[in-house]
Order: sequence, then C-alpha cells, then structure tokens
Amino acid sequence: MDKKLLMKAITDKVGREKGIEMVMQAYNTELITTWIARIEANKPLGGPQRHDHLGDALERVSEVCKLAP
Repeated sequence: MDKKLLMKAITDKVGREKGIEMVMQAYNTELITTWIARIEANKPLGGPQRHDHLGDALERVSEVCKLAP
C-alpha cells in the first residue's frame, strides 16, 4: 500500500497528532532495531543496502490501528 494512503488511514483512525506520534515512535524503533542487529553482528552501520524504515513503521502502526474497534 502507498505510504500516503497508509498515513491517511492511520490519521483517520486515531487523529493527526496521535498518528504522527505513533509513526515517529515506530520509525525510531525500526532504526534502533537495525542498528542493534548490525552492532551485534559487528557490521558497519552504513552499507549498500537501504531499508525502508518509514514504510515498515507505517505498516506496523497500520496493523495496530486495524486491531482497534
């Protein structure tokens, strides 16, 4: 699903401010998870592979919002 559509669905469900806050927290979690995994594996933090942390964060928050009645 498109990032804009996911964000719209989230903000429709929980409101604009809360939606932004939830996605920002999920984004930070995605970044930290990636960093910890690379540090534990003793890999450099930069690399040729780029991961879509924002897309993953939006999907996580969207899934949680779908669980709520």
